[in-house]
Amino acid sequence: MTDEHSPPLVLIEWLDSGQPMPNWQWLEQIEPRRPHLCISVGFLVQDGGEAKVLAPNLGASDGGGAWDQASGVITIPATAVQRMLRLNASPSSLCPLASRSDDGDAPSASRLRAC
Repeated sequence: MTDEHSPPLVLIEWLDSGQPMPNWQWLEQIEPRRPHLCISVGFLVQDGGEAKVLAPNLGASDGGGAWDQASGVITIPATAVQRMLRLNASPSSLCPLASRSDDGDAPSASRLRAC
């Protein structure tokens, strides 16, 4: 459930460092490297001058829609952000891809549908 009390849903394009090279290398043999362009999507739970913090998962411990938990939280340095877009997550814009069967089973691949 997404409502006006949810953190905004955003897409962030950002630059990240490359994976560290584990082995010793001769300096003259190190090939040119560059930052990696990344895309992350999630709920913007912190929007500060130093960091943008995204949570792809929100939870309501009371079983309702009062979000009080998050998991999978990622901190992106604000200086690494190339672009941030707010996504429309209103209930009218959501498209169900699958639904539970009448017997309560999770949806199978054969029941997936597109809008």
